[in-house]
Amino acid sequence: MLVKVKICGITRKEDLDAAVRAGADALGFVVGVERSPRNLSSRAARELMDLLPGDVDSVAVTVFDRPRKAMDICQQLRPCFIQLHGITPELSRENRRAFDTHLIVAVNAETPYALESAVSHSESADALLVDSNRPDGLGGTGCTHDWNLSRKIRDAIYPVPMILAGGLTPQNVSHAIRMIRPYGVDVSTGVESRPGMKDPAKIAEFVKKAKEAIP
Repeated sequence: MLVKVKICGITRKEDLDAAVRAGADALGFVVGVERSPRNLSSRAARELMDLLPGDVDSVAVTVFDRPRKAMDICQQLRPCFIQLHGITPELSRENRRAFDTHLIVAVNAETPYALESAVSHSESADALLVDSNRPDGLGGTGCTHDWNLSRKIRDAIYPVPMILAGGLTPQNVSHAIRMIRPYGVDVSTGVESRPGMKDPAKIAEFVKKAKEAIP
């Protein structure tokens, strides 16, 4: 099965169009994270999501600070998935049904309890994204982490899908896929010309390399 590819941090129609042309399976839109250079208002995110063809999934990406915020994002945008950074396994289980959409939970690979957290989250999440998060809980760092740990997480939570993120580029994505065998890969910084602005050539190369890689 081909690895799924998500291009995250979409802020412009031209970047959305480039990702769709390249064959991305999902696009991520950061909402409610004002400190991010990729942050969108709910209205801007909705306008972009409405442009997606039916075979490309929409993912609303946010940092979890209160259940109401995440629920509002789901209600306003109706994304195929909501991707939550900074949520604990307890809150994930408690609020699972209230999100009213498929749930991707981001696990920070830089913490000493990443494996245990991933296993706990896998009880309620539809997929886990393993990322290199900043201290504020947000990804998009452009930094890789210990891929041996990512492989351990992938094996420990199987068959729950594991999505690899953190420092992926067109240059290293093939090696990462062969080493970790993830369900999907996620990229933002690695295909940008500057924060929040994607490079169409990098997007095309990333998707091509990911789809050609043999897990």
